[in-house]
Amino acid sequence: MTIRPARQDDLDLLWDFLAMAAYEPDAAAAKAIPVVAEHLDGWLRPGDFGFIAERAGHAVGAAWARQFPAGTNPFYLDDRTPEISLAVHPGARGRGIGKLLLRALIGEATARGLRLCLNVRETNPARHLYERVGFRRVPGWEVRNRAGSLSLGMVFDTTGSASGC
Repeated sequence: MTIRPARQDDLDLLWDFLAMAAYEPDAAAAKAIPVVAEHLDGWLRPGDFGFIAERAGHAVGAAWARQFPAGTNPFYLDDRTPEISLAVHPGARGRGIGKLLLRALIGEATARGLRLCLNVRETNPARHLYERVGFRRVPGWEVRNRAGSLSLGMVFDTTGSASGC
């Protein structure tokens, strides 16, 4: 297993993983939903960073971080807390790939002096992974998602700051 930085030429691959993360059937469907598409539109803009997990030369997972402006995202915390997206190919789940990708994102965020945030459907098993690596729920940071269920906001503080969480 190798974890490498995501590049501009990974965009098509990232769209496929965004579709998985957003419970969409394919990249075209993900691109058609503005609230989903904003996670990759214009990739690799300043401040974007991410990683690809590869096994035997094939991508099996991806995770990336993007800062959203205030007012466009219900999970906005501040200008130093980008939101992450993460997906692992269904046939590769349960093998620690998500954890490796999260650790890579956390390492990069730490080097940049950033916190990280995410939102996860309350029924998504990945929620337990996020908790195990140190993401914590933000009280009152819940919204109804497109499926009508509840999405929970979580934050990982790489800075040692106690504000905002």
